[in-house]
Amino acid sequence: MSLSGDCIFLRGIEVSACHGVLPEERTRPQRFVIDAEVWLEADDYARSDDYRRAVCYGAILDTIVEVVGGPHMSLIEALALAIVEELLRRFRPIDAVRITVHKPEAPLRGKFADVGVVLMRRRSVRR
Repeated sequence: MSLSGDCIFLRGIEVSACHGVLPEERTRPQRFVIDAEVWLEADDYARSDDYRRAVCYGAILDTIVEVVGGPHMSLIEALALAIVEELLRRFRPIDAVRITVHKPEAPLRGKFADVGVVLMRRRSVRR
């Protein structure tokens, strides 16, 4: 999917939470690292320098932390989708979202630096 427009991003959001398929993942928190990119049209508020019309970076961060810290999900794909859907629901100026969920301490055999998923979604109906 090709994304266009202006992009706000937050990278490296760390949240400790219980998500995964294995029984111990339901009770032992793991570190999740989230990267978020949201696309919108910033011209109007950027030109006027009116922060009241902008999407608040802190509110995006709070939303991500809330979703990741929420109920258990078996799949990180489900977690990423929940984040995407909540961002699109809460912030009407956002046209599209790309979320990367990293699970660097996933209980896998063998050595690896990171494992994760990337989901991109566009708002289906223009505001």
